[in-house]
Amino acid sequence: MGMDNDAGTQGTGGSANALVDSGSDAQVATGDLLVDDFEDGDSKPLITGVWYSYTDASNGGKSELTFTGATGSSIVMAGAGYESNTCLEVTYSFDEGTYVYAPYLGFGAALGSGASLYDMSKYAGISYVYRGGAHRMRVDTFDVTDYDVYGVGVPAAAGWTTVTLPFVNFSQQGWGKKVDFDLSHVMNLSFALTGSTGQTGSLDIDDLKVVGTIAHGPPDMTINPASPPANGVLTSSDIANPLQQKAMKYLTRGYNITNWLEQGKFTGFTYDETYVAKLAQSGFKALRLPIDLDLYVASYTGTGSSLAITVNSDLFTILDGFNAWTKAHGLSLTIDYHQYGTLLDMSKPDSLATAVQLWGKVAEHFASESREDLFFELLNEPELSFVTGAAPTQAEWTTLAEQMIAAIRTTDKVHSIIFGDIQWYGISTLASRTPLSDTNVIYAFHDYDPFIFTHQGASWANMGSTHDIPYPYSPDRWSEYYADLGFTELMGTWILGQAQSYSVNGSRSAVRNAMLAAKRWGVTNNVPVICNEFGAYEAKSRLPDRVDYYTDVVGIFEELAIPWQIWFMVMDASGVVDPGYKVAMHLGS
Repeated sequence: MGMDNDAGTQGTGGSANALVDSGSDAQVATGDLLVDDFEDGDSKPLITGVWYSYTDASNGGKSELTFTGATGSSIVMAGAGYESNTCLEVTYSFDEGTYVYAPYLGFGAALGSGASLYDMSKYAGISYVYRGGAHRMRVDTFDVTDYDVYGVGVPAAAGWTTVTLPFVNFSQQGWGKKVDFDLSHVMNLSFALTGSTGQTGSLDIDDLKVVGTIAHGPPDMTINPASPPANGVLTSSDIANPLQQKAMKYLTRGYNITNWLEQGKFTGFTYDETYVAKLAQSGFKALRLPIDLDLYVASYTGTGSSLAITVNSDLFTILDGFNAWTKAHGLSLTIDYHQYGTLLDMSKPDSLATAVQLWGKVAEHFASESREDLFFELLNEPELSFVTGAAPTQAEWTTLAEQMIAAIRTTDKVHSIIFGDIQWYGISTLASRTPLSDTNVIYAFHDYDPFIFTHQGASWANMGSTHDIPYPYSPDRWSEYYADLGFTELMGTWILGQAQSYSVNGSRSAVRNAMLAAKRWGVTNNVPVICNEFGAYEAKSRLPDRVDYYTDVVGIFEELAIPWQIWFMVMDASGVVDPGYKVAMHLGS
C-alpha cells in the first residue's frame, strides 16, 4: 500500500452525490454559468480565459496529446459534438520515457491568475458531457502550490454521458500539503489523465458549465440495526515452529516508514537515527522499511543467463544506516522490496532476473550480519510491481519468489524471509497455498477491514469524498443517503456494496473472522503468519473511531498471536503518538 499520485481514475471529495446520466439537454439553467459549448471552435472559453494543454515532457516523459483538427501544438475545437456541431476532442498516448512514475497529460481552461482570481463560491458544482477515457476533473486554486489540487475521478465512458460533480465531492489526493478548498480563488478548470506506457485513447468534452444548484435525490441507503456476525471458532492457535516465537519477539508492535523510499530515489535522509530513536521511545519494537530496490540498479550488461547488474552505493548507504540505527535502539529491521515502479513484466525475463539479482546483492552485503532480527521481505503486494504487464498468477509469483530465495540463500542461509501472496497480500490467496520449500520463511498478510472505514478520504482508493464513517457501525450515525457520508455513484459497485453491508461488516467480529482464515492456515501448516500492513487513514475519519478500531484490531492480533506492523504513520515528527493510540496499541507496556 501507499499513496498514489494517479490523476486518471482516483479520488473524489466532500459529501454530496455525483449524478451520472446518459446525455443532457445542453441548456443552461438560471444560476448556471456556461464555460464553453465549443461551437466557436477556438482556443478560448465563452468566459474570460484561454484553453491550454500539458504533458509529462518536463519530467522526462514522452506522452503526447493532440486536439482533433489542430496542427502541431495548436488548440482548436473540432470534434463531433454532443447534439451539436463541435466539441473539445483530444487523442493521447502515454509513454513514461525517463519519468519514474506513471506518465500523465491533460488540458484545461485558465480562468484566473494570482493577480485576478476567478470566484466560483456561489456555485454548487461542475457539469459536462463526455465520452472516452477515465480522467480527473480538477479545480486548480491559488492556495495549492504543489499540484495536489482538488478534483474528482471520472470513469471511462464508451458513449456520451452527462456528469454533474458537486464541489463538496472534490478532494486533494493526499500527497501534498492539505489546504482548504477556496472556490473564490479559482485559477483553472482542468482535465487530468494518467496511464501506462503504450496506452492510447481519446476524450471528448462538451457543454462544460458551472451549476448553481444540485438536487439531493431520493434515499439510496437503509439505516439498519447493527448486526455483527457471530465470532468464528479457532480450536487451537498453537504453532510449534520456533519461527513463531521469533516473529512474536521481533515483528510485533511494528511501524512502517511510508511514502518515502518506495516513492522515489534517495536524495538524503528524510528519516534518520533521531526518528528511529523516537519510535523506540514511543514503544515500537519493529521497523519495516519499504524501499524500491530497483531504483538503485546502476548498470546492466548482457541478457538472459549472462545478465549482470551493478548496484548504486546509495542503496547500502540507506540500508547500513537503518541497520545500525535499529540495532542501537532495539528495533528489528525488515528490508521490504516495495515497488511502485515499472521494472517487473512477466513477458520480460530479464526484468524478473534483475529483481532476483537485487536480492542476491542485498543478501551478500548482509551475509556476515549476526543479528537475528534482520528480515528480508521479497516483494510487497506483487500486483503493484507489474504495472507494465499482466500481474502474476499465484504459480508465477511462487516461481519468482523461489528464485529470489535461492539468490538470497547463495550467501545468506540464516536470516528469515518474509513472503506475502498475490491479490495484495490477500488472506484468501495465502490460505489457498502450500508453504514454500524454504523452511525459514514467515508469511505475511495485509488487512484493512472494514475498508470503507480505514480508507475514507483516500483518493488513491477512489474514496476521497467519504467522511465520518463510524467504527464500529452505528445506526445513529448512518444515513439514508450515500451523499451524506460522501459516497458517490462514480465509486463503483463494490464500494457502494460495502456501504450497504456495513451494519454487518463494520464490527470487531467481522474483522476477526477474516483473520481467522490466515491463522488457521498457519496452524495447519505450522508456520507463523504476521500482518505487516493495517491501519486507518486519518484524513476524514474521527479520532475516537480510530482509537476504537485500533483497540479492536490489536486485541485480535494479541488473541490470535499474530505479530503486527502498522502502515499509517501515527507518530508525528516530534515523536508524539496520540495517547489514545498508545493505549489501544499497548505501546510501552
